[in-house]
Amino acid sequence: MLAKLNGVTKRYSKTEGVHELSLELYPGQAVGLLGLNGSGKTTTLKLLAGMLFPTTGSVEVLGQSPRESRGQIAYLSDADNLYAWMTPRDAERLMAGLYPDFNPGRYRELLAFLEVPQQGYRSMSRGQRARLRLAMVLSREARLFLLDEPLSGIDVISRDRILKSLVREWREEACLVLSTHEVSEAEGIFERVLLLKEGRLALDAKAEDLRAKGQSVKDAFIEVLA
Repeated sequence: MLAKLNGVTKRYSKTEGVHELSLELYPGQAVGLLGLNGSGKTTTLKLLAGMLFPTTGSVEVLGQSPRESRGQIAYLSDADNLYAWMTPRDAERLMAGLYPDFNPGRYRELLAFLEVPQQGYRSMSRGQRARLRLAMVLSREARLFLLDEPLSGIDVISRDRILKSLVREWREEACLVLSTHEVSEAEGIFERVLLLKEGRLALDAKAEDLRAKGQSVKDAFIEVLA
């Protein structure tokens, strides 16, 4: 087991981000974390990343707290949060200084594969910015990759490139958790599906089991949330 949430509830003032959430994540899995806006996806990822603390329950990554295991966790926020003046070369220097496990060779290969231009972040399109941030995260030798809506609001070509890069760069010793609204496009890479509804785990299923029953991941998504 790589990570575990055990009976986790996270409260924000009078609301709950997640409620009594329990799940386990294993190496080699590509997990789709699905749900409507406000269902608890971002809260779950931030709990696993150690960016939030549970109100009740516990979170473990590699047998320790996420903060203690943060060197093994690679988190991609949905925020457009790089400095406007930064170029991909600047981003490489930043990552190399912050993360000992950053692989510059892999980063440059990903930049080429994702067709990220060597120009300032400000002048990039939204899709190019998303692809740059993804290249930065996937170039780490982490064990747990947490990607928050990497496909949201970007063009079809960028989404296709991002999905292909996720498959291309996958490593069996790691676990990928990807939160997305683009269910139909991304479901081909999911081995496992976690569906959140109002902060609770409404479905935990293997994608192949759904397909064996004649369901796509999108079908299950609609059925559970209907």
